Amino acid sequence: DGNAMSRTVTKPTQALIAKELHLSRNTVSKVLNGNTLKVSTLTRDKILKAADEMNYRPNMLARGLVNQHINVLGIILPDIANPFYSDMARGMTDAALKRGYNAMINNTDSLHERELSSIKVMAEYNVGGILLVGNFDTFEANVERIKQFRVPYVTVECYRDGQDYCVYVDNFTGSYNAVNYLIERGHRRIAYISQDDIINDLENDRTKGYMMALQDNGIEYDASLVEHGSGFIESGYQKAMQIIKRNGDVTAIACGSDLIAMGAMKAVKECGYSVPEDISLVGFDDVYFATVTEPRLTTVRQPTYEMGVCGVNMLVDRIEKKEDALKRKCFQPRLIERDSVRTLR
Repeated sequence: DGNAMSRTVTKPTQALIAKELHLSRNTVSKVLNGNTLKVSTLTRDKILKAADEMNYRPNMLARGLVNQHINVLGIILPDIANPFYSDMARGMTDAALKRGYNAMINNTDSLHERELSSIKVMAEYNVGGILLVGNFDTFEANVERIKQFRVPYVTVECYRDGQDYCVYVDNFTGSYNAVNYLIERGHRRIAYISQDDIINDLENDRTKGYMMALQDNGIEYDASLVEHGSGFIESGYQKAMQIIKRNGDVTAIACGSDLIAMGAMKAVKECGYSVPEDISLVGFDDVYFATVTEPRLTTVRQPTYEMGVCGVNMLVDRIEKKEDALKRKCFQPRLIERDSVRTLR
């Protein structure tokens, strides 16, 4: 069968489908691009059947050159293994599908060279837009790079005053309320473990919230009670160990993330103490396994899934140049009381 041979050897194209069916290329192109309004049902079905039999796949890059972009959103994440980001990514992919887009997800481990590489690849693929998530240290440089490629973007979880196209949470208020909650329950020697190293920590709103809560309650700031780490469990463990060994009178630790709090919980127990009887803990994020720790973790909830959905809708509205589209959204965090804080008598 000569036709069968040509189908296995020759890469199927719209022109080849048109030739085999004795149809115009314009008609085939319309159907395969979803525009079937002026094509009969019989002709449409013949074209779709032939395309399927020939394993025709559209050239999305070529289509992107014609249509300015392909219907794919690029998502750049610091750490897909972190449940905070995986929940956000789920919101993004769900929202993208509802808006007629697919998602290209790149994990960078917060390495700047991998972020820049992701931006370059996504721009070369002609994605419709880019969602840049997290990594406060590099996001401004990354935004400038995206602007050079002239790709629409939205940043999620990173924000500076006056910035547009961003989705973020009120970190200052979340941290302030968590520390104030500890103070209301009688704690005065409250340690803090941030998720940023000391160089960048002055910019961290969660750290500012901790310091302001102390100040407003007449408690003097003590640098020996503060450690600057990363957002990982192991960092929380190591930093909590240092604080406990240095300050035998600490009664509570506020943590810059739930993963830090998990590590701190392990350190408290290894030091022969218990949570919350000896040392109380408060986290930040409310990732799903905060409810299965022993004890269950009191924490500050961020609406991560909703933030992901909002980021996608903001970006697609920007791509589609919708009038009066939302340019900035600040979500309010909420303290979730569970079992890891004790009230002092």
